[in-house]
Amino acid sequence: MAPAQLRLVFLTIFLRFIAAQNDGSVSVGASLTATSDVKPWLSSSGEFAFGFKQVQGNDNFLVSIWYEKIPDKTIVWYPEEGRMVPTGSKVELLRASGLVLTDPQGTEVWRSGSISAVASGFMNDTGNFVIFGSNSRKLWGSFDFPANTLLPTQVMKTGGGMNSTISATNFSGGRFQLRLLQDGNLVLNTRDILSGNAYNAYYTSDTYDATNSTNSGEQVIFDATGYMYILRRNGQRFDLTPRDSFPSGDYYHRATLDSDGVVRQYYYPKNATGNTIWEVIWFLPEDICNIYGRLGSGACGYNNICRFNGNSPISCECPQGFSLHDPNNPSGDCKPDFTPTCDEVDPIDFIELHNIDWPMSDYVDMKPSDEDTCKSSCLEDCYCAVAIYRDIECWKKRLPLSNGRQVASANVKAFVKHRIGDGPVQNPPLQSPPLQYLFRTRISIIN
Repeated sequence: MAPAQLRLVFLTIFLRFIAAQNDGSVSVGASLTATSDVKPWLSSSGEFAFGFKQVQGNDNFLVSIWYEKIPDKTIVWYPEEGRMVPTGSKVELLRASGLVLTDPQGTEVWRSGSISAVASGFMNDTGNFVIFGSNSRKLWGSFDFPANTLLPTQVMKTGGGMNSTISATNFSGGRFQLRLLQDGNLVLNTRDILSGNAYNAYYTSDTYDATNSTNSGEQVIFDATGYMYILRRNGQRFDLTPRDSFPSGDYYHRATLDSDGVVRQYYYPKNATGNTIWEVIWFLPEDICNIYGRLGSGACGYNNICRFNGNSPISCECPQGFSLHDPNNPSGDCKPDFTPTCDEVDPIDFIELHNIDWPMSDYVDMKPSDEDTCKSSCLEDCYCAVAIYRDIECWKKRLPLSNGRQVASANVKAFVKHRIGDGPVQNPPLQSPPLQYLFRTRISIIN
């Protein structure tokens, strides 16, 4: 074959490859290897990408889908529990099993369900990666298995749900869930991470009607125009997105259950210039710091204190007398610098904190009481780690402390036991939250 003909053959093959990438299609046998310069599979518009993203350092990769045209490449999907893999790991589309993720030793880490007879894959312009069988029959789609984000055109059916992440950079399953229950209620709840057991809901949409099931919710719909709503079985809507939201043609939209337990709908201009960031249209619940329940630690970890920041992520901070169990997780548990025991022989005193409370952790309620009696009662009780005093009432509490928060009341004091002679406590005192954050409407609209 003449050199000119060979060049033509190779050019044809190359153009076919480029065309396949430009239309979002992925052939059986195609694969990606986790390296710093690996090229993802793009949707036809180039707005979404499927591939490996580096997170938490150079040797931690996450198989994910992200917004390709946004500078920070915002991640919108990843496999269940967000497992990281090292350099050299591979994801490939196999005819016998769909998408399969393996580590450098070839050990399977994840696969896209129990499917077979795969014909092709497709990275859709909606952000949905779909696997097809023969006759274009859909076998699997990433929209059916949301991670922590919903996108326009995505639907959550009854029984569906998604988990938060541990943090903005740790994509392991976090302590919060968004679920559409079988009864039609959309709920937010905390959970036990190890077992997945759901705790009591801290938000409920009240779209369940025990007297008339047609009034109950059936689906959460994020439509193509950027509006989210619960569709009732009778066809009526329960709106989540305010009616005067932004048209989807000009903005990207996403609804994310953030690591702080708040679900927020964000928008981002498609033709952004300068230092543009995702802005919030609405969020639930009204104040995540005010959630509490009999089980779980609350919005922050055990012994931690929650501070509400409006539609921005909350801040959690260990109070004086405590330090983070995991320095890389500021919203996690705080360990006490001193744990009282009944065998303690060293002298003990209190660290006094203002405008801080841990509801639901008390085992004694003394009323009436004065401040001195409250302190002395806790001091003489080897089970008492903290005493809360407000007005003429005293609550004695054991460790661990849950549902920690700052409170607006100026007459709340927390007395935390510490051993005399342990030295000054290094933690700076928490400041009281701005009062305007303590009273907000259920939905915040960005004007």
